[in-house]
Amino acid sequence: MLSLSHLQSITDRILDADDTAYGKLYAACDELYETLIKASRIDPREEKNKENQSLDSGAALGITWAAMCIKDIMRTKRFMNGVYAAVRDILLVHPEKTIHILYAGTGPFATLVLPLTARFSPEQIQLTLLEVNETSFNSLQNLVSILHLEKYIHRLEKADATKWKKPVNDQIDIFIVEAMQQGLKSEPHVAICMNIVPQLRPDTIMIPQQITLTAALLNEPKRMQEKFESGSIISSIHILDPVFILNKETILSRAESDAQRDVSDFTFQGKTIVIAADVVEDYPNLYLITDVLIYKEDCLLLDESPLSMPLKLADLRKELPTEIKFQYHIGSNPGIQFNMTML
Repeated sequence: MLSLSHLQSITDRILDADDTAYGKLYAACDELYETLIKASRIDPREEKNKENQSLDSGAALGITWAAMCIKDIMRTKRFMNGVYAAVRDILLVHPEKTIHILYAGTGPFATLVLPLTARFSPEQIQLTLLEVNETSFNSLQNLVSILHLEKYIHRLEKADATKWKKPVNDQIDIFIVEAMQQGLKSEPHVAICMNIVPQLRPDTIMIPQQITLTAALLNEPKRMQEKFESGSIISSIHILDPVFILNKETILSRAESDAQRDVSDFTFQGKTIVIAADVVEDYPNLYLITDVLIYKEDCLLLDESPLSMPLKLADLRKELPTEIKFQYHIGSNPGIQFNMTML
């Protein structure tokens, strides 16, 4: 039977491990995954558990894939670090405060906050947990009961976070959402932010604090050679310009200018980049680089996680564009759209 003390020991190993202690982190994250899978009685091999749920604003991951995110060790480590640091920072200034954390899109385990109950009392943290996938939601309910964590739960709702309305009297101190893939494609991370951030106080901490999508040109053979020989890939990538930035400022600015629009069908302002022909000769492939600033110094660097791996968009050798217009679009298939003007 899963106990809070067992969860605490795993949490301690993840939070206390050095970022370069890959063996320790892999073992701890794997144990966390296996422990929660067993406690929740989830069979990740069942086909129904692999089915994503289609929403107006993207795909909510099936329980199998949502659970597997724990095994992305740097993603788990850095996000847990960031949430833990944010809670500590608030308590440092307001030691008597009860911190209200809103976690949208929890998956079956609310991985980024439930382990932290081992380090903070219910007088220090209260949780509002939102999950739209019914199987994941039921799993989360069972987990809260198994661990006797009811005293930490302010609100536990099966809800679409892109449409959820915050109760008037709820004051949120930390807002967490991590419903994304590389390039912010497919999942409704941006739509969730567009709905929830305007409902929060200006001083609410959002995690991650900023996500930047940057256009880049890449030499694929050189990248593979550099990774094999030295682990460095700097000279194989030619950075162009950021094409989309998601943070509280850009969310609130856009939400204010389009207050009457439906968040489930929303296009952001585009960005046009001019492409030099001589650069394309050496770097012929167009990619998106995803930079994730989680909280303060905690971030995901290039290639540290599937989230931060370059996302290929096009091979420019077939037709050389003079410029490319990029635009992020929210909808049933969210992500960056791009149009190329050819010579």
